[in-house]
Amino acid sequence: MFNGTGNREKRIQEYWSFLCFMIMFIGPLVMNASGKEITSYSCYFTSETITIDGQLNETAWKKAPVLNFYVPPTGAKPLSPTEGRVLWDHRFLYVGFKAYDKDIIGTFTRRDSPTFKEDVLEIFLKPLESNECYYNFEINALGTVYDAMNTKSMSWKERQKWNCMGLRVKTTIHGTLNERKDQDQDWEMEAAIPWKDLSALKGKKPSPGDTWLFHLGRYDYSQYLPDGKELSSCAPLTKVNFHNAGEWLALKFLTK
Repeated sequence: MFNGTGNREKRIQEYWSFLCFMIMFIGPLVMNASGKEITSYSCYFTSETITIDGQLNETAWKKAPVLNFYVPPTGAKPLSPTEGRVLWDHRFLYVGFKAYDKDIIGTFTRRDSPTFKEDVLEIFLKPLESNECYYNFEINALGTVYDAMNTKSMSWKERQKWNCMGLRVKTTIHGTLNERKDQDQDWEMEAAIPWKDLSALKGKKPSPGDTWLFHLGRYDYSQYLPDGKELSSCAPLTKVNFHNAGEWLALKFLTK
């Protein structure tokens, strides 16, 4: 709810500034199947071995464009910044995060726990625009995974039943987990998602020039946040709905 005309105009200006940033610093606009323009992220192929150790220290990561996060729907800069990067090779899609966090919280240890109820980094992928199927991965600071395959006809239990068996995940915490008396620095996460486990691909893998839909999201719970919780995304979402693929970014697979 907007409070007054001046506040409304400020939010609109923030949102348009956010869209301009996405176009200028992330990538050009491309057209989806419905003729809608969406921002494209350049996902580069890497021949370097990526060790999934929760540290983005390989040279390939340094060459990957940075995805900064914003608070939907205004596009305001979050109080807890996040940086995302994406790479690919013949076996995996690699996603790396660096999440600045003064109060790192993580307790769930069982797969498919509701990790979104505490600090979590999220990956959403829609390989084929012609197919309604999409995947989401929600990973907490302990590296606990909630993963799901989603179609409109599936119930929540059916979606949750799917597991990406070859998924590799590792986190690194720079701070003290679940300690409220100090201030933490950040946590990093690396994920390697195998093409073979994404059934929508039918055993294939991306080719240079292919385009998917995707976005990276974050829930941050912290005693240092005014509302106790902050949601952010790398996509210019007009509503707080991470599952609306129509507002995600384009992930364009490139060799260089």
